[in-house]
Amino acid sequence: MLKEALEDFLKDAGLELDDVLSVMDENPKGILESLLLRVDISEEEARKLETVLSAKQLNLLILVLHIFYYANPSGYYKGRLIYPPRYQVIGPDSKVTHEGLYIIIKSLGLTPHGFTNKF
Repeated sequence: MLKEALEDFLKDAGLELDDVLSVMDENPKGILESLLLRVDISEEEARKLETVLSAKQLNLLILVLHIFYYANPSGYYKGRLIYPPRYQVIGPDSKVTHEGLYIIIKSLGLTPHGFTNKF
């Protein structure tokens, strides 16, 4: 599971999630720009997502996308297939799909207020 892989990755690196997130961009504009580079959603959808997720939650999404889906195109972590698998998350344009983002949000256990898979 993605959440377990993240916990193991951070443990192996000797890092705490809060430490990593604390050095990431907290500027909403910067976070949304980073998200739009990686996810195939419109600016309007990104702004809606910003209203239902905190800056820390958005940064967590960006971190997970980078570690497990962009920097690791194999889709495996320590010899095990990461769930959700890359083919369910990444679209033909090499960006995370709208549906893939929803799956990742659920996999991480994020519970944004008013969130639906329609944003």
